[in-house]
Amino acid sequence: MRKIVLINILTLVVLAIAGIAAFHFYDEATNYVKTDNAKIDGTQISIASPVAGKLTSFNKEAGDKVAKDASIGSVTGMGQDGKPSKTDITMPQDGTIVKTQATENGFVGAGTPIAYAYNMNDLYVTANIKETDLDGVKEGQDVDVYVDGYKDTTLDGEIEKIGLATASSFSVLPSSNGNANFTKVTQVVPVKIKLSKDKSLDVIPGMNVTVRIHKN
Repeated sequence: MRKIVLINILTLVVLAIAGIAAFHFYDEATNYVKTDNAKIDGTQISIASPVAGKLTSFNKEAGDKVAKDASIGSVTGMGQDGKPSKTDITMPQDGTIVKTQATENGFVGAGTPIAYAYNMNDLYVTANIKETDLDGVKEGQDVDVYVDGYKDTTLDGEIEKIGLATASSFSVLPSSNGNANFTKVTQVVPVKIKLSKDKSLDVIPGMNVTVRIHKN
């Protein structure tokens, strides 16, 4: 009798666990959209010389915060009168230098990037959502953002914009082919997620994240 009671108890426990797991998966599938095809992103600022010539100075390095229109270097090129002319290289927007490829006294072409920067106070998340999961996803919905580099930590986000074209639309190579052997591939749509201004983590562009969108 005690053995039968024990078996019944174990059966009830297993059924309860299975029911909780089934409810959890149903709740996740119904009320949330989750993907790990996402990363910290931002508007990349390309810093280039306005004229061709010799890079006579470049006084910034990675990590430096620079204000808009501040001079960060100079180029000596040929002026309209045929004489050497010095031109300042200025910062297009407020930002933090993240990479430089400037060589002082080297030649630079007009418009050729010599450094890159980001506004670290205006970072966001780009999440690529499968087209089959977009139903019910709307601007303004809350998002949980899990940064791979910071375990057990969640950032608050909000959907700011849903892309108007799939990611493959901007691919260099066309997705279509010229034969009859067509294979349909599920496309992804980029979704821009605004991060809370109260974020406490030092996130940087390119970091991998996982997002969970609250559909309701």
